[in-house]
Amino acid sequence: MHLRLSELRPHLISNRIFLMGPGAKTIEATGASYGEDSLIKFAPDLRLEPYATYWAGSGRHLLSMGSFSYTHSRLPLSTRVGRYTSIAKGVKVMGAMHPHEWASTSPVFYNRRLMMETFESDRGEAPAYRKFDYTPEPVVVGNDVWIGEDVTLGHGVHIGDGAVVASNSVVTRDVPPYAVVGGVPAKTIRHRFDEGTVSELRRSAWWNYSPTALNQLDVRDPGEFARGAIGLIEAGAIEPYRPAVLTGRDLAAAVAGVGSNTA
Repeated sequence: MHLRLSELRPHLISNRIFLMGPGAKTIEATGASYGEDSLIKFAPDLRLEPYATYWAGSGRHLLSMGSFSYTHSRLPLSTRVGRYTSIAKGVKVMGAMHPHEWASTSPVFYNRRLMMETFESDRGEAPAYRKFDYTPEPVVVGNDVWIGEDVTLGHGVHIGDGAVVASNSVVTRDVPPYAVVGGVPAKTIRHRFDEGTVSELRRSAWWNYSPTALNQLDVRDPGEFARGAIGLIEAGAIEPYRPAVLTGRDLAAAVAGVGSNTA
């Protein structure tokens, strides 16, 4: 579905969803560079947490994203991103799949669109089409992930929590948590931390808490940060961050409600 920015803006602002770019230096100016009549696309199952940020026009496609994450890239609506994740510009998902196991990968054998419709009309012929159904699986990006510039992601890949994807990589397989991957195709270069630290960071699941709940810990020391977070959590000293989630259906209903009230 899609709605005009002018219709969505009040709801994005009240839910603290940022559409940043030229002229937008505050949440109140969100989407300033888009144009009021710009169409913003989103899926009914969109899930947005507060303080998610879309840079450089990427908010024309609202993909599901957790709090404190941002993207500079316009990704498919089916993409799901966790919290505290950073996505640079130029990141994209691979194009449509073709049946490479067939004798030919050409869509003329399974897809009756403009080219083949015209061919049939010109010649008065009707080729036989074979069924090729392919629904791409959504890309899932975890928490505290950093994806560098100009990365290409394969359909359905999962990027684990804490992973780093180097610029210009082509990711064709799932990326393990806290791995640093790069290359064409992307392979594991190293892990960010030793196995014990990774285990403690994953055990802490610190991304379920707000930055202010964790700011008493020193993020510069991963091991101490993880152990400190676990200690605070087990002592009940901090509460999980559970903000209201804005869904695509919420947005559509809210806009429809505005329309009915002003009619």
